[in-house]
Amino acid sequence: MASTSITHGGRALAFARERRLDYREVLDFSANINPLGPSPHALAALGESLDLITVYPDEFPVRLAHAISDRLHIAEKHILPGNGATDLIYFWLRTIHPRSATLIVPTFVEYRRALESAGAGIEIVSLNAHDHFRLPAISANTDVVILTNPNNPSGAYAPPEEMAGWIARIPSSTHVFVDEAFVEFTAQPSLVRYIDRFPNLWVLRSMTKFYALAGLRIGYLAGYGVPLLVEHREPWQVNSLAELAGVASLEDRAYEESTLRLIQRERIWLWKKLQHLTQIRAFPTSANFFLACCASDELLDRLIGTLAEQKILIRDCRGIEGLAGPCFRFAIKARRENVRLLRFLEGI
Repeated sequence: MASTSITHGGRALAFARERRLDYREVLDFSANINPLGPSPHALAALGESLDLITVYPDEFPVRLAHAISDRLHIAEKHILPGNGATDLIYFWLRTIHPRSATLIVPTFVEYRRALESAGAGIEIVSLNAHDHFRLPAISANTDVVILTNPNNPSGAYAPPEEMAGWIARIPSSTHVFVDEAFVEFTAQPSLVRYIDRFPNLWVLRSMTKFYALAGLRIGYLAGYGVPLLVEHREPWQVNSLAELAGVASLEDRAYEESTLRLIQRERIWLWKKLQHLTQIRAFPTSANFFLACCASDELLDRLIGTLAEQKILIRDCRGIEGLAGPCFRFAIKARRENVRLLRFLEGI
């Protein structure tokens, strides 16, 4: 598979530029961002601190690491913040430098690119769509195992206890890298609670999705081996405004609760509506997005074209490794936006 053939979702800026639109006119279902937008606390912190633009940030974002430590109840030394989750994926592989890797697909397309850039040989394990992308038993004879949980792009999710049992069956000499970019939307605990039990476990978290900070680029990696990683880390990876917004977001519990209520309500509502579509098959999800497949490529082409004319974007998933057929993904938004998209899905 040619990794360069796949593009990301979240192309509202490029789409608006190509069509000479204001990006705020674009309804972007291709990016799985909290429909509430950023926390009011985060916006207030940013507005009060713009003068920090002229000052160097800390070489290591101590305040953010402390805030994450307080929320997750793990030691600060086991937390490595970064310039978004993708930055940390490439840095981790560049530093660990595995010779071989087991990649569980379908998955975020940057994993193959990052593994290839690190020179790792890649063994593929495919999740089964007919089994709702459930976690497979594997025999890992590689240096690293990588998976997303909830799975991106399917939204399938394995709870912490199941994951712990799964990790326990993997040799302790194999690094297990679990991407939890969407785990907050499940309202379930993170696997970070197990990093002391499994020194080979690495947990990647993103603050771009749940906290709607995509433009600021902020994420973090948790693992028992983080202190060794820090020795190889370049300074100034998290800017001052991103750090402030991240800390303020983590402190806003009311915002988190409102987000979970909205996503749960809309996920259930949308799922019921999707069951009545004859030309589209949707998969169950625990995240803030749905994966679905059209009856034919022609139908998906028509859907994407019709939506684009209405300044609406969805994520074309054709060509994503581990997926078969004309699949697409769309985010869960507020009811008004969901109704608007559903009208077009019902019309194809």
